[in-house]
Amino acid sequence: MPNANYWPWWMGGVGLALVAVGFPLLNRTPLGVSGAMGRLVALLTPGKTRPSCDDESAAEGGEAAAVGCDPIPPIGIDASRPPAWRSPVFLVSMLVGGSLAAGIGGTEFGGSGLSVGFRSLFGDGAGAVAALFFGGLLVGFGTRWSGGCTSGHGLSGVGRLQPASLAATGVFFGTAIVVSFLLERMLR
Repeated sequence: MPNANYWPWWMGGVGLALVAVGFPLLNRTPLGVSGAMGRLVALLTPGKTRPSCDDESAAEGGEAAAVGCDPIPPIGIDASRPPAWRSPVFLVSMLVGGSLAAGIGGTEFGGSGLSVGFRSLFGDGAGAVAALFFGGLLVGFGTRWSGGCTSGHGLSGVGRLQPASLAATGVFFGTAIVVSFLLERMLR
């Protein structure tokens, strides 16, 4: 029986497709949360200049690639540096969109959206917050290590058949499958 709090699968698919296709067209950079966060951190770091997306190092996986620039500029779209305000707006929009979706679905922020298994391992209070915080740190470390996140590699890179994205996405999902089986064993 489907969970009444989840939207139908096809709405999620249409939404992801619109974002995966529309984001690069509007922003001249591939979709990626870690890339947007990297560009924001570079903006906020005094004395650090942000590499341009037309920087030659993007093609070689250099600093421009690390901040979410596409090594192959899209045809018909200016591949120069996008405006600085787009990364913070994208990140805030994700928070607002997630909050709206949770409100429409009838779930509380940080509360009833936690699974029974998660609650049995970490509880509802400080233990849950600490687990989520340290889990987020590990995800951040992994995204920097792999040169991108699941949204950047999985939606943008795989759609463009980028070899690094195909490999990274395989590792992401393979690891997720193994960890989910291990957690299921632990919760029995």
